[in-house]
Amino acid sequence: MEVRYTDVDYLVFSDAAALMAAGDSPYKRTTYRYSPLLAFLLIPNSFIHRSWGKFLFSASDILVGYFIYYILKLRKAPENMCNISVMAWLFNPFTFTIGTRGNCEPIVCAVILWIMICLLKGNVLQSAFWYGLVVHFRIYPI
Repeated sequence: MEVRYTDVDYLVFSDAAALMAAGDSPYKRTTYRYSPLLAFLLIPNSFIHRSWGKFLFSASDILVGYFIYYILKLRKAPENMCNISVMAWLFNPFTFTIGTRGNCEPIVCAVILWIMICLLKGNVLQSAFWYGLVVHFRIYPI
């Protein structure tokens, strides 16, 4: 039995993005139950490459690593702790695999860490904007 690497939801995301690119609603794909923002982000799947979304999700995963480092530096953590924390995220096979399979969780993680950065810097309105966006994107960050 062959096990496919690509997450089945990625195919749903891609179909919804193709519908949006054609000017239709992503919800014409009967199993699409996500934010239209996700389908919008994956429109390049139809024009550039079908793995565009996987690249986007993997880049978001790397951004999470950077945000972890940045937050720890803002909190004046020792350099060694910053590096170990980033390595724990970036070299974790579970987190790495999630994005490369086509799951959008790394985007949510990156936005949540960005919200934390905004709060640490005292940018409450900006953090509120991003929080509203991430709640729209995936309801569970509440």
